Amino acid sequence: MKSEKEISVSITDVKQSPMTVFATAKKEQTGVYIYNRNRVAGVMLTVEQYEALLEKQSAQQDPKVKIAQLNQTIRQKIAFGSLISAKNLDEQLVSLGFITRKTESDNYNEMMNELNETGKIDYQLQKKEDRTNIFAEVIGEQSNQSQLPDKLIVKKVHLRID
Repeated sequence: MKSEKEISVSITDVKQSPMTVFATAKKEQTGVYIYNRNRVAGVMLTVEQYEALLEKQSAQQDPKVKIAQLNQTIRQKIAFGSLISAKNLDEQLVSLGFITRKTESDNYNEMMNELNETGKIDYQLQKKEDRTNIFAEVIGEQSNQSQLPDKLIVKKVHLRID
């Protein structure tokens, strides 16, 4: 897909001065087509242009695909059926973009109270460009196998979009 304002250079030009090509891409705010023997071999972009392209692609991604990918990542980080501390659970979900549930400094009492009252802990994913609200319900129970009050057993994590 070529832009209206196509800028192109030869592969020889890239070999001689690649930074000049990046400067051109930045100045013109577009990718620079690289030709090799009169055929397009590729396009050079600045890091900012490439990351913006990735963000745009991610924002256009089907929410169901996002949920499936997020679900798979959660399963890799949190072993269902095993003992985990509330702090570790919170840190794992925060690392995936969810809003922390701890209050004050390392206080997870509110999380554990919610778990004991409802059988679950609700998390919300930080909103991105597409404004989709994604929630995670961490279903589990407080462990009676541990002397520490912040240990729980995660049975499953249910993701939903609102």
